Amino acid sequence: MKNSTKQENSRLNHIKKEYDILIIGGGITGANVLWDATLRGYNCLLAEKNDYASGTSQATSKLIHGGLRYLKNFEIGLVRESLSERRYLAKISPHAVRPMGFIIPIRSWFQRIQLLLGMELYNLLSYDRNKDIDPDVQLPRYRWNSLAETIYKVIGLSRKFLKGSFQYYDYANPNPEKHTTEFILSAKEKGAHAFNYLSVSTLKKQNSGGYTVGLTDEITGKKVLVSAKIVVNSAGPWADLIESMAGITAEKKLVRSKGIHAVVRNICGNECVVLSKRDGSHLFVIPWRGKTIIGTTDTAYEDDPDKFKVKQSEIVDLIDEVNYSFGFAKLTLKDVEYYYGGLRPLVEDPGSTEGTYSASRKSEIFHYEKEGFPGFFSALGGKYTTSRAVAESLVNAIDLFSKGNETPSATKFTPLLGGRYQNLKELVNEIQFKHPQVPGQKIDTLVRRYGSTTWRILQGKGSDVYRISNGELYFEEEVEYIVLHEDILHLTDFYFRRSGVGTVGKLDSSERNRLDKKIAKLLGWNTERLKEESKKVDERYQWFVD
Repeated sequence: MKNSTKQENSRLNHIKKEYDILIIGGGITGANVLWDATLRGYNCLLAEKNDYASGTSQATSKLIHGGLRYLKNFEIGLVRESLSERRYLAKISPHAVRPMGFIIPIRSWFQRIQLLLGMELYNLLSYDRNKDIDPDVQLPRYRWNSLAETIYKVIGLSRKFLKGSFQYYDYANPNPEKHTTEFILSAKEKGAHAFNYLSVSTLKKQNSGGYTVGLTDEITGKKVLVSAKIVVNSAGPWADLIESMAGITAEKKLVRSKGIHAVVRNICGNECVVLSKRDGSHLFVIPWRGKTIIGTTDTAYEDDPDKFKVKQSEIVDLIDEVNYSFGFAKLTLKDVEYYYGGLRPLVEDPGSTEGTYSASRKSEIFHYEKEGFPGFFSALGGKYTTSRAVAESLVNAIDLFSKGNETPSATKFTPLLGGRYQNLKELVNEIQFKHPQVPGQKIDTLVRRYGSTTWRILQGKGSDVYRISNGELYFEEEVEYIVLHEDILHLTDFYFRRSGVGTVGKLDSSERNRLDKKIAKLLGWNTERLKEESKKVDERYQWFVD
C-alpha cells in the first residue's frame, strides 16, 4: 500500500524467527487455540490474511446456543457440549452475552407434545446453566405461552391453526467479531504474537522436523520467514487450501455451506421468533440493537472462497421467506440496512449424500502424522459456541505430541479482558465511585459493551459523542481505545468488526465525516489514505446485483 504509515511499516519488527506453534486463521477457532496454547505456556504466532473474525465468525446469527434442533437428529452429546460451552462463555465473558427468549409457534397438538419432550430434554441437559454465573446473565427455564400471550409477544405472526408457543432461553452475542478478537487480544496481553493482514504464502516441512512458513504483510508487501515446531490450520473455509499448500491430501472432504443474514427495520418484539421455511428448514427473526436480523440461509457453495459475495437475488429470497412465514412484515429491499454472509466449513464423510442443512455441526481435529506431516493439525467443522472446547481438545493433542502428556487447560475459568468481574452491578458501582464526574448512563453503556475493559477506556480523555443510525451513542474515549489498542489497520476493521458502529446501517454523513477524521488523525493517515479507506466502508453497504 503506497499510503502505509510509519507504524504499519514497522509492525512486523518484533516478529520472532522461531515459534512453538503457528496458528493459521484468526476466526473464533484460531482465536481460542491461541488463547488456550498461550495460557499453557506455548510461544505462539497467529497469522490472519484478512482481519480477525472477518470470515465465518462474522457471519453467525449472533447467538450462543445449545442447538435445540440437533435433538431431532439425536445428537445429544453435541447439544450437551454446546450447553456446557454456553455456560463457560458466559462465565469468562459475561459482558459479551445477553439472555434471549426464543419463541417457537405451535400449530398442532402433536407438535406441542413433541416439542414439550424436546424442551424437557433441553432443560435437563442444561441443568447447570446458572452455576457460578453473573445474576445479570442467568437463564430462566422454558415456559408455555398461551394463544393470547403468543399474539401479544409476536404481533406479526400468522394466526392460522396457532395454539400457542414454547419460549426457551439461550444467549445473544451482540458482537461476535469483537468477542472473537477479544480472545486474541487477551492472548497478546499474555505474550502471544498475532497479526491481521498477514497471509501464508509458502508452507514447507523441514527435514529436521517442524515447518518453515513464508508470511506476507498484506499492508506493506513485506515478506518474512518463520519456523514453527507445530502448525495449526484453523483457516475455516480455506482449510483445505492450506492443506494443499503443505502437500497434504486429506481423506475427508471439506464442504462449504453458504449462509446469509440481513439487518432490517424492527419487525419483532423482544424475543427471537423461530419460523419454519417452506423447505422445512428454520429461520430466525432476531431482535438486535433496535433492529431485526433475519436469517439464515443454508446452501452448498462450490466456488473459490475468496470469490464469496452476497447476491441481491439471495437477499430477495430471504425477504420473501420472512414475508411468507411472518405475516405482517411486508419487507422490501429498501428495508435492508446492512447484510452479511459467510461460509460454514462442514466435514463430509466420503460418499455422504446429506445436504448442508442436515450435515452435523460437530468438529473434527486431524493430525496428519501418519500422512508424513508430524505436528500439522487441522481443526474443521464445529460452530461458534463450541469453539473453546475444540481448542482445548486440539491443544491437548499438541501436548501429547510435543510433551507426551496433557497439561490442564485454564480456559473454562480464566476471564477474557472484559470479563474480569463477578457481578455487573458491583462493577458499575465501583467505576462510578472512582469516576464520579462521568455520567451514570455513560458508565452503564460502556460496561455493557466492554465489561471490565471500561476501566482502561475511561483512562482516556474525551468529550465528543457520535450518534449512529439506530440512535446508540459512541464516546470519544471508546473510539480512541479501540483504534489505538485493537489492531485497526483499515476503516472497515473499526466500523464492521471491533465497534459494530457500521453494522446497524449507514451513519448520518456529518457524524460519519467527524468519526472518519478522528480515526485518520489517530492513525496518522493522510487525506488520500482516508479517502481510500472511506470508499471501502461505502462499498460494504452495496450487494452484488445479479
